Amino acid sequence: MTMALSREDGSTSAGRATLPALSVASVLIVFAVLQAFVLRLTGGAFDYPLDDPYIHLAIAETIAGGGYGVNAGELSSPGSSPLFPLLLVPFSGTELHRYLPLFWNAVGLALSALLWGRLLFEAGFARPGWRALGLAAAILGPLAVMMPMVAFVGMEHALHAAATLALLLGLFRFLRDGSGGALILAGAFFGTAFRLEGLAPGLLAAAALLVIGNRKLGIATAAAALLPVAVFTGVLVALGMDPLPSSVQTKLAVGSAEGPGVLQERLAIFAINLMGPAGLFVGALTLGSFLLWRLNDRVKSSRWTPLVLVTVLAALAHLAFGQMGWLNRYEHYILVLTAATFLVLLPIATGSRGPGPLAIGGVAALILGGALAYRLPMHAFELPPAARAIHTQQGQMARFAKDVLDTDVAVNDLGYVAWQNDNYVLDLWGLASAEARRIRLSDPGPGWTGDLTAKHDVPVAMVYDHWFEDGIGEDWVKLGDFHLTIEGGFLGGYAVAFYATAPAHVAMTADAIAEWEKSLLPHSRFVWAEGMEP
Repeated sequence: MTMALSREDGSTSAGRATLPALSVASVLIVFAVLQAFVLRLTGGAFDYPLDDPYIHLAIAETIAGGGYGVNAGELSSPGSSPLFPLLLVPFSGTELHRYLPLFWNAVGLALSALLWGRLLFEAGFARPGWRALGLAAAILGPLAVMMPMVAFVGMEHALHAAATLALLLGLFRFLRDGSGGALILAGAFFGTAFRLEGLAPGLLAAAALLVIGNRKLGIATAAAALLPVAVFTGVLVALGMDPLPSSVQTKLAVGSAEGPGVLQERLAIFAINLMGPAGLFVGALTLGSFLLWRLNDRVKSSRWTPLVLVTVLAALAHLAFGQMGWLNRYEHYILVLTAATFLVLLPIATGSRGPGPLAIGGVAALILGGALAYRLPMHAFELPPAARAIHTQQGQMARFAKDVLDTDVAVNDLGYVAWQNDNYVLDLWGLASAEARRIRLSDPGPGWTGDLTAKHDVPVAMVYDHWFEDGIGEDWVKLGDFHLTIEGGFLGGYAVAFYATAPAHVAMTADAIAEWEKSLLPHSRFVWAEGMEP
């Protein structure tokens, strides 16, 4: 005997576990295949396709030691996630620590897929006549919105996506039958706890609840969304830092006073975001939901209006204020939100009959649109080489700094070098140094990086030359360039310049490089500057 999920959709309990299980299996299989490719490319060494996870691991180490930042005894805020570094505190100082981002991303990935499949089921994709379409949406939909690929990056974005989908599922249930309050609160809280961008969906959901008359839940949802931000900024201020982390301030930097106003700048960013394939895909999904709401009587005249408006306004906010790209992680939460909302509306718009052209075309458009926007499956094949690139470049720089040189260093691409490093790491780009950030973003003069390395008595710098132009220290002596000799990867550059920051440090630095050079991995080499090789 089967039981209907609700009086409206006709879904049966047979699909209750099937669709979520298929979604979870789909993403975990792809995730595992990507990891296996990395191990094959690196000869068995695990790594991430960005060195950013190591920033959070370094922050977690410092938290475990009673501080905050990447250097013991120096407060800084290089990470923008309030909660993610706290999840990485266990196993600090051990080799197991490296794998915590992998673990949490697997958890976030599984939760996202589970919630995706559950939304499909509750929306009616398991009811008679819809099951084939439901299977396609459950298996291929999570891949089209990049779930396993974003989890592969190793940052907080998979967990943020899971929180966003929890908020959406909770709102869907509340509008359907008045349930879902706990999911709404959890989604609003963890959405901002993992990423500050979570404020938009959380506060919009709160506003929607207030408008439709549920004052108690609306206020609670707003409080849940604001609490992590309030605690995070409060802690930063209490520690004597700026209320916004350095990474956020760097992204929000407006530029000179002669630049465009706020409105003009937001419109320009909106246009830029829409120009790329990912932005177009998000925009198309948003427009699709909006058109279903305005043109379809079943959606327009129903109680689903708040669901549509929360998604549409959150998407517009991200397009105007957020970022797109860099391994597609920044837009991931809004991508899964717009895609899931669009799918949920299709059975509502169709009614009790079979899926018909609208639903079939909608699901096909989502799957094919994601494949085209993100160049699937080619994009998936680009990710493992990116992990090899990080392992070969940043990993070997970290080994040089920690195991061979064993002294303070300056870098402009923070992460791997700072993790499990007892020496001081000066971040010239400014994520872990408010001083460097202010100089770089205000009015840096020629050779300004040299002033900082002299002030902090840092003898060696490893930087991408083209990031600084005339900002390279005037007293710095270039020993040579460390080259990655194979294509692929998301790096600041394929050549890293090694400098002694003063003539007195040349001999020590050259000897360390000569020792380190003997054990360089394949696909890398060090090219000495003329006359510098010992």
